[in-house]
Order: sequence, then structure tokens, then C-alpha cells
Amino acid sequence: MDHILDLIDQKKELHKLFEKIAEGNSIAFLGAGASVGERRYLSKEVIEYYEDYLGESLGISDITKFVDMLSADPKFDRAHFDAEVAKMIEKYEVTNGHKIFASIPWREIITTNYDLLVERAYDEVKSTSNQVFDLYPVRRPNDFHYGKSNSEVRLIKLNGCVSDKRKFPLAFSSEDFKKLNKFYKKVLNSLKDLSDNVSLFSFGYSFQDEFGKELLEKFDSYNYRDRKWIFNIDPYPNEKILPYYSKNRICIVKCTFQEFFEKYKEWQEGEYGNVVKRKKIAFHNSRNQHINLPNKLAVNLDNVLKQLNEDSRETYIKEEEFYKGEEPNYGIIKRNVDVVKKDIYDKVNSFIIKELKENHDPFLPIFFLKGDFGIGKTTFTLRLINEFSKDRNFDVVSFEILDFIKLKKEYLVELFQYCSAKNIILFCDEIEIESSFKSLIELRRELSIEQFNDFNLFFLVPIRENIYEKYKQQRQLQKSYEVNINGSFNNLEVSELLDKLKSCGLVDFKDEASKRRLQDKIKTQYGNDSFISLLEIVTNGNHVRNLLSAYEELSKEMQSAFLYTALLHQFKLKMPAGWLKQIVSMDWEQFVDKVVKGEGKGILIQEHINSYGTEPDLFFKTKHPVIAKNLINKIVPNKDKQFRLFETMINKISYSENNSYLINNLLKTIERLDNYSKSKIERLFDLAYNNFSDDPYFLLRYSMNLQYRGGINNLKKAIDHLVYAESFLDRRNHRFIHRRAVLNYSIARATWKENKQKLTVINLFLTEAKELFQVKQLMDPFSAYGYVDYIKLLMWELKKLDFEKEEKIAHSIKIEELFDLAQKTVTDDINRIFNLKAEYTEFLQNETSDKEYLNYLDELYEDANLRPYACILKYNYLESLNDNENSELLDELIVEMEHYLENNEIVKFLFKYYGRRLFNPNYRVKLFNLTRKHSFLEDEIPLRFYYFNFIAESYNKHFSEGRKMLKSIKLKFHGLNPAFHYIWSDNNGEEVLFDGQIRMWFKTKYKCVKITQFQQFIPLVKGDYSDLKINEPVLVKLHFYLNGIKAEIVSNKEK
Repeated sequence: MDHILDLIDQKKELHKLFEKIAEGNSIAFLGAGASVGERRYLSKEVIEYYEDYLGESLGISDITKFVDMLSADPKFDRAHFDAEVAKMIEKYEVTNGHKIFASIPWREIITTNYDLLVERAYDEVKSTSNQVFDLYPVRRPNDFHYGKSNSEVRLIKLNGCVSDKRKFPLAFSSEDFKKLNKFYKKVLNSLKDLSDNVSLFSFGYSFQDEFGKELLEKFDSYNYRDRKWIFNIDPYPNEKILPYYSKNRICIVKCTFQEFFEKYKEWQEGEYGNVVKRKKIAFHNSRNQHINLPNKLAVNLDNVLKQLNEDSRETYIKEEEFYKGEEPNYGIIKRNVDVVKKDIYDKVNSFIIKELKENHDPFLPIFFLKGDFGIGKTTFTLRLINEFSKDRNFDVVSFEILDFIKLKKEYLVELFQYCSAKNIILFCDEIEIESSFKSLIELRRELSIEQFNDFNLFFLVPIRENIYEKYKQQRQLQKSYEVNINGSFNNLEVSELLDKLKSCGLVDFKDEASKRRLQDKIKTQYGNDSFISLLEIVTNGNHVRNLLSAYEELSKEMQSAFLYTALLHQFKLKMPAGWLKQIVSMDWEQFVDKVVKGEGKGILIQEHINSYGTEPDLFFKTKHPVIAKNLINKIVPNKDKQFRLFETMINKISYSENNSYLINNLLKTIERLDNYSKSKIERLFDLAYNNFSDDPYFLLRYSMNLQYRGGINNLKKAIDHLVYAESFLDRRNHRFIHRRAVLNYSIARATWKENKQKLTVINLFLTEAKELFQVKQLMDPFSAYGYVDYIKLLMWELKKLDFEKEEKIAHSIKIEELFDLAQKTVTDDINRIFNLKAEYTEFLQNETSDKEYLNYLDELYEDANLRPYACILKYNYLESLNDNENSELLDELIVEMEHYLENNEIVKFLFKYYGRRLFNPNYRVKLFNLTRKHSFLEDEIPLRFYYFNFIAESYNKHFSEGRKMLKSIKLKFHGLNPAFHYIWSDNNGEEVLFDGQIRMWFKTKYKCVKITQFQQFIPLVKGDYSDLKINEPVLVKLHFYLNGIKAEIVSNKEK
């Protein structure tokens, strides 16, 4: 293998290395040169740095011998040495090379560096379109056993880490390395099983540096490479001994760490550019001008998001096929094939524009365009988008979401920066699939937190009315609007429709009189039924007869293929060719010959997708879900026979990621529609289990079905399945944890109902449930589900179990704390919290009157062990009365509680109390004291811990420290409540107005405010600031949101 000594002349060889890296099949070794730069040697710098401190030179250039020599001196303070090294290392900055490195799909990263540059680089690219993996640091042997998930890459730090020098001591001396031998062996031996397809790269190790040379030799002493080549990136190799390198299977790439990755980035952009050109991926602004997106972003959006504009590429649908019921696309609208219900359109258009003008809520609006099955909801929505696009004053770009699974919020945030439009529409057409509906809600919440400026972002969602009503029963959504688009055609529209049908040969009338008779027939017989029903009227029933005739003309194999496809497509799910092949029991050669090449007669349609990797690229569907449903009911009218067809389908499906998505959505839809008995639905789940017993997401759904069946055995079986499912995830998932908690709670209740004497067993399941609910609440503090089910359990315990006083009080405190937190953080379904709180209040009133409750608390107060808890409950109760006369008593309770800091509940309560009053500098001091002395706070109340510390640091003008706290929120939590905030106030709690100037936010098109007093740039809250000029003076309020400080303009000082 030739060494690469000239990056220009050997570009071809260099690009082959880049291809290996981009495939995600490479392991990176990182040495000191990747941190300090290859012109400097860490060992030399450390020695010089410490000799400078000592005031003498020991004449030793080997860092290990240097530390060994120092360690022999009894006066030597190793802790001080490590602290000085850490202080030196902290000065290193993250470079562009590090960020590119963090954007690469490494299999694993192994480093002998002590610094946090890699971790910081991954933090920098997280939540951007460049993020590929999350980073999981392994700093000691115990962590090595953690099985990473597919979305993670391990960073193995062999020589310790400055993040915690006690936990992960820095290795310099011979004794240090001796202790690490087992760790080295464990890590490097794990590489021996890798094939030659896995490439090894080392960065920052130089044979010119003794320490680096020794480390490479130490690595090789374990024979981990087993004669595999390693590519060593080194700008200053000894070119006289290149044959020696070759003999040892080391290929030298002569360049710096920074140069290597900048060249990689350049190559990568070129590769993505080729894909963009080959696939003709293009995006345009509202004036139909081409947008120059980064090539990587354009490729990431391909097959995930589709722009709807005059240049969008659409499958050509013949006019007659559209009128016969084929599903529409945007091309139908551009060719004006549809007939617009003008009155309904005008009404909907005006309503949306009005709401957009009045909407200042952080939550992005969703407009649900609801109507009956098959009336043309999708066509209407696409027409609405088209008409919006024609309005130059509205200035809109529109996108259809094709794949919620692959769509990342970061892609959209980056895309929107290039759009330069006043309005952006996200159109979602497959929302009747439940997983898509949930993904829509999550995406809306994630985008809302961004609080975009100078443009409106909103969702247009056509949906069947009955399905929307079922979704509404499950959850309450903020800022969602229902728009009914049911309605009849007027005379002019009926006339236009008949002319279009006649031009396609679907109806015939010889004169105006016969046309009027058809018009009258439509007006009297057609209400809001499906368009298929309208065609039945105007064709005297020929339409369905023609469809059935087409089915009869299909070959036997094609009929079978159509039936199974229609069964699936009636639920808006497309049939992958692989699954259909298995259902009809053919090999690929037979399937291609008899089905793929077969004649579909216009009712069985093939759809080719430009997919990636192992995803299916060929799907089958019918003209329209309405047609699929109608024909299934005509061809197989017997529901039992239809059920047996579903059984055959599920029996023949094999596991794949795509099939997992299909089977889950199919079963959820069948369950929701109530077409079959409970026992039949259970039968389908049991059949699916045979093929998906190793799929965690199916097992989650299956466990829910087992829960609905009831019975202790089914509940226990569901828990076993979930525990097994989680073994595949390798990382805790709050949905699985929540379901296990609910199941344990259900078993406890069922056992209680069966035998109240089994208290030991009941308490075991309740304890497990509570621990799991606590984990769920920590991982996902913004969802109503975790709070509601947890509080229900605690309330059930209060009602059913005999507690000691202390336990009963602890329960009451926990319930009140959960209600308090939920009301601050929950985004959707907040009504469930309020309803449960009303139920809890009623329970307390039934237990005791207000006067009796206060007497009860006074009794508790007399017991020294219970006094801290009594103080919390009394404070909560008096505060809920909202009576100013109690303010002095409330203050006294706080002062008293400050003497009980050995009690963790008191510490958490006071932390919350101080955190909500951080405008007062005394409370900031007290909060910092609690933070410093009670480390459990970060583990038990992490969201409050980071959020209140961020506010406190900001008040103290330590903005960089505050941003560190925000970074922890960003890394640990998703689905933040976009509306929750506090306002910057003075020492008395009065809101402060700040002088500022309008500026541009860094590297974006968005405006921000530079606060004169702090010299800080602050992004603006959601709004239209297009009229504001740069440097224009303004007065602003500052808001502490969960993702940072934002400025609200109160007045324009010039005006």
C-alpha cells in the first residue's frame, strides 16, 4: 500500500480513504496531536509547563519517566500536578476539524487524550443537520460493558478524563499504565474479531514524539490489528523510514488533523453534490427561484420532504383516472383537473389567514381540515396550498412530509433559513395512520420551541372526521383548529364537473336539457358522500360495475395480489412487494413474471420509490382507499372471510424495519375501527408475535394488547415481553418504562382485588411501578401520561392501603409536587392534569374539612420526625388559599424549613421556592448553596436543577455558565414546553425594561437584540420583525425560556 505524501497528486488514493470513512466502517484512534496540533507535543508541553512551576529543569524529555521521577519525591503532590495539567488542557479550543470529525459515522473512537474536545465537538453538532450519532463516553472498564444503541458511538478514553480526575484518574506514570493494562487489553482485544472491511485510522500520534511512539507500540503489543493496515495521519513523518512503516503495515497520510478533515468535508460536499445532480433534487423560494441548499441537507431531505410548487415533479395521473377515484397529487391541481367548492374554499382561506394574523402563541398552529370519507379532503388541501402560492402578497413555500421517521427537526430548521418566505406550510396527508399523528404532534412541539421570527409556520392536515374525533378523545392539543370542509357543489360547480367528466367520456349528455337533468340528479341525491358515490349517481351505477369488471379481468394471481393490497390500502398503508410476494407464495422470478409484469387493469397500481439502503423500493396500492374498501366489501362481503385474509397476511409477513412499522399500524388501525371482536383482534396480535417476537416496538404494542385483555397472567406476560424488548434497545426508552410501570400497577390492583391479604406481593409490584414512574417522569417531564398514571397510583395507595403517618404525608407531598410540576411543564393534554387534581381535591374534602385538615397538620407538627413534612403541606395548603393575610405565616414556614436541610424533601422544596424568586440576590445565594451541598438534586430534579441554575447564573451576568446549564437541558430532554417561562425582574419582582438595538443573529437571516447593559445578543420571541431596521433602538423585556433567554420588544424608541 502506497503512502499518501501529496494530497493533490494523490487525490484519488485520498478519496478512497474518505469513501471508507463515509461508509461508517472505520475506527478512529485519537492522540494528543488531535488536540494541541501536530507541531506541538503534549508530553513536551506538560514537562515544560510543570518545570516552569517547579522553577527547575529535570533534564527529562519522556513524560512517563518525568512523572516517575517526581513521584519518588515525598513532597510531590500528584493531585496538584493533575490539576495543573487539567488547567492547561482546558485552554484548548474546539476547531472546525473537530466538528467535522464529530459529524462522521465512526464505528468507535479510542483516545489516549484527557481533554473534553471530542465531547464538546459532539455537543456543537448535536441538534444540527450534521449530527450522525450521539456520543457515549467510556472512561473506565465498567462502562465498557454498556451496549451502545444504533444511534450512538462509543468514545473510549483509555488514559483518564479531566471531567472527574478522581473517578477517571489521568495516566502518566509507569504505575498508572500498569493499572490500566486490563482496560487496554479489554478494549484492544475487542478489535480482533473485526474483518478486513473495518478500517483503522490514527490521528495525533507522531513517531517524532516519544510518548506518542510508545503508545502506538503499546497498542501493537496486544496484536489487536492482527496484521491489518492502519492509516496514520501525521504531517511530519520521517520519510527516510517509510519502508519500516510499510513493513509494520502503517500507511502514512502526510497532513495535519485539520487539513485531513477539511479535505474530507470538501470531498463529502462534492459527493453529495453528485447525488443532488443525479437525482435532480431541487428546492425553490416563493418566487420560484432556486435555493442553494447545502448538498448534504438536500440529500437528507430527499424522499423525506417534498416541495409543492410549479416545478415539483409529479406522477402523471390521467383526468379520467382521477375522476374514477385515483388518489390525487399536486400535478392534478396544477393542471386544474379538480373542481373547487368556491364558497367553502373562501371560508377556509379567510379563517386561516385571520388566525395567522392573530396568532402570537409559541405553539405552531395545526389546521385540521376534516370531512367525511372520500369527499376529496386531500384534493381540497392541495388546492388550498396552490391558491395560497398564487397570492404574491401571502408569499408562501409549501412542503409535504413524506416520512416522519427520517425527518429531523434540525433539517427543517436549517431549510427554513434558506426559504425567505413570509409563510411556510407543512402538509401532512397520512395522518390517519396513528404513528404519523403522534409524530406530527412531537414535531410540532419540537419546532415550536424555536420561536421562528419573520415568517408564519403552520400545518395543514386533511383528516377523516370520525378518526379526528377519536384522536380528540385521546388527547387535547393546544393551538389546533378544526375546519369542516364538508359541503355541496353549487350550480356552477356541478356544471363545471359535468363538463370535465364528459370530456373524459365518463358521462354523456347531448344537450343542455339532459345536462340539467344530471345537475338536478346530483343536487337532489348527492350530499357529502364520497366522490365515488357521486360517480355512481351520474353513471347510473356503472362506475362500481366497471371496477368489478376490471377485477374479474385480472389473472388469478393478480386478483389475489389485488385483494391483499386492497385490505392494506383501505387504511392508507401501501403493500411492499416483498410482503406481497410472500403472501401469494411465489419466488421472485414467478412474482416478477405474474404480478410485477402483470396487467393491473388500472385498479392495482405499482409505485416505485427511490429508497436508500435495504428499504423497499416497490410498493403496490389501489386507486384510492375508498375504492379499496368498496371493492373489498363487494368481492368479499363476509367479514369472517376478510378476517381470514388478514390472518394469511400476518402469517406470511417476515421481520424488517419497514414491516415492523406496517404491522404495528395495521393492528392499531384494526383495533381502533372496532370491526372485529376482541378475541379476533387478540388472535391477530398473537399471530404477529410469531414473526415479530424480537422486534421491540411490536412487543411494546403487544404488551398493551395483553394489558387490555386483563388477568394477572397476561399482565405478567406483558412485563416479560417488555423486559426482553428493552434488551434490544441498549438505551432506556421512556415509553417502554412507562408501560412497565402501568403494568406493575395493574398487577398490584388485580392482586388486591383477588386477595387483599397478599400485601407483600402487592407492595413489591407497587414499589417497582413507582420506581419506573419516577424514571419516566425524569426522562419525559413534559408528557401528561407519566404524571397522570403516577398520581393515580399514589392516590390509589392513599385510598386502599393502611399507611403510617410519615408514609401518608410523604405521599401527599409527592402528589402535590407532581401536580405543581405538571402544571408548569406539560404541553398537550393539560386538561387530564386539571381533572385529576379536581378528583384529588374532592378526595381530600371527603377525608376532612379545611379546619380539620389544619388541625391534622398541627398534630403532625408536634411530632419532631414529621415536622418538616407538616411544614411543606401547611405551606402548600396556605398558598393555595391565595390570601394575603397568610403571607407572614408563609415566610415563617420558609425560615423554619431552612433549619431542616438534612431532609431531602425540604431541600427539594426550598430549591423550587428559591428558583421561582431568583430576581432576589439572597435567594440566588441560597440556591447556589443548595446546588453545591446537595448533589442529589441534579439526579432527582434535573430539569429544575439546570433551569433554575441557568436563571441564577444569568441574573449574576455569568451568561456562559448559564449556557452550560441550557446545554444540559438540550442534551437530556426533548419535547420542551415552548410556552413556559419567567420574566427578568428587579429585586422587588417588578419586570425590567432593557435598552437594546436591533442586530442580526449570528450566521442567520433572523434579527435579534443587543442588550446595551450586558453587551449580549439575545434572540427575539416569535413575531414579525421585518419592518425593524438594523441598529434601531428598542425597549425589551427578557424571558427565561427552557431553551434560553428571548427578548420581547415592548416599544420602538424611535417611534
